Amino acid sequence: MTMLLASCTEDFKDWTTPQSNTQGEKVTFGNGTITPVDVIDFGALSDDIETVQVCEINAVTSSDPTYVPEYTITLNGEEFPLEPDGTMDAKDLEQYVVVLYGQEPVVRTLTAQVKCIMNNEATAVAIVSDEFNVRVIPDAPTISSAYYYIGSSNNWTKCDASYPLSNGGGDVYANPVFSVVVPAVYDENGVRTDNRFKIYSQETMDLGVDNFYNGDFIGYPVNGENEMSGEFIEGANDVIAFDFKIPADIEADKYRLTFDMFNRTFTIEPLIDLGEPDLWYLVGSCIGNGSWVNEAGNVGISLIPMYPKTDNYNINTYVGYFPAGQGFKLIHTPGNWDEQWGQKDGIFVKNDGGSSDITVPEDGYYEITYDMQADALTIMKYAGTVAVYSQIGMPGGYQGWDTGSNLMDAMSTVVENHDWIIKGVTYDATELKFAADNSWDVNWGGAAFPLGLGEHNGPNIPVEAGTYDVIFNDILGEYYFIAK
Repeated sequence: MTMLLASCTEDFKDWTTPQSNTQGEKVTFGNGTITPVDVIDFGALSDDIETVQVCEINAVTSSDPTYVPEYTITLNGEEFPLEPDGTMDAKDLEQYVVVLYGQEPVVRTLTAQVKCIMNNEATAVAIVSDEFNVRVIPDAPTISSAYYYIGSSNNWTKCDASYPLSNGGGDVYANPVFSVVVPAVYDENGVRTDNRFKIYSQETMDLGVDNFYNGDFIGYPVNGENEMSGEFIEGANDVIAFDFKIPADIEADKYRLTFDMFNRTFTIEPLIDLGEPDLWYLVGSCIGNGSWVNEAGNVGISLIPMYPKTDNYNINTYVGYFPAGQGFKLIHTPGNWDEQWGQKDGIFVKNDGGSSDITVPEDGYYEITYDMQADALTIMKYAGTVAVYSQIGMPGGYQGWDTGSNLMDAMSTVVENHDWIIKGVTYDATELKFAADNSWDVNWGGAAFPLGLGEHNGPNIPVEAGTYDVIFNDILGEYYFIAK
């Protein structure tokens, strides 16, 4: 087979430094040529495009017609199939760039080489080009570094940062969901009124008060609508973007506003203030360190808090491991034995000076429920699947989403532990999750704050600025940020 060396003309110009590789710089590719294409901007391409051209190939040839060329392209060390016309799978290319660099729509430069295998089923010869550049812009909307609320809750005050939206920190393309909680508004008679609002970006904030309405706003695409979820639009105030409207007849004390800046969607969640949860505690020989010490400073050591239900603070629940025959009680106030639950003649009794400790008949997992309104205590075997974890971390935007740091302390040391605590932690507004054993394989998240029922792989928990003791049960995923 005769192979000839030939040159190709390549423009190596970089997006920001066009002088780095001038036109006319040459690479070799057997007796063929490779010509790079211009920047591939996926935002300018059709959504249903299947292939995209990454170079132009003047095909390698052979004097032996039985040799058939087959092409591949290597991009930053990763090899992909390549068609003879210089096209490759569009989705593969864009996803590869996103994995390497993230979703931000800026030019990313990949180092490329084309390989041709000349094969006649008896002999194969590989020909590899010199390196050239493939430049790609992923398809993504422009996402600002910060967003703010303007509307009824802040009297439409321009350039007011009272209600900033938070994505939990970090890269806005990795964490594009921003949220904020705003209060309901009332008239002079204490009657709740409509809450109208828009969202605006840091760029609009930077225009200042005098030029504020020259900026773009996030709003609803139709004037006068009051949808609680859907797609938003960004553009000129009251020309393209109209007010979001939360009707006064929606029962709520606050609203959580959540905006997915990448997918351009929003949700409005009414929140009802249930007041402060009323906690009960477990203490006993199988609780915490088993010492029966009933003091306020021993919460998380010898006292384990129960968890209020998110929709009814009158009900406290708890699930954990209990060995047969080891006693425990429920108390209401750490440091005080006056209000307690025990057991007498096989029946749970409250504030009975003659009551004994509560015990379970056999080793296992049990669910304890105390309904304060009905003044009824029930203890039942728990039928769910239970896993045991060696550590629980609290990864979030405040610390770079590191699953192996900000670890919680195990509460139980005398029996199998499923309860975790961290005390006196101060946060700015952020988002976080609970993660087991320094991995994302098992993690819990939830939309509720300060307490909620975490779901596996659930959404980020929106933490409001403050100082908290945080408790977490890894069987049910229950969490509570107790303000200090």
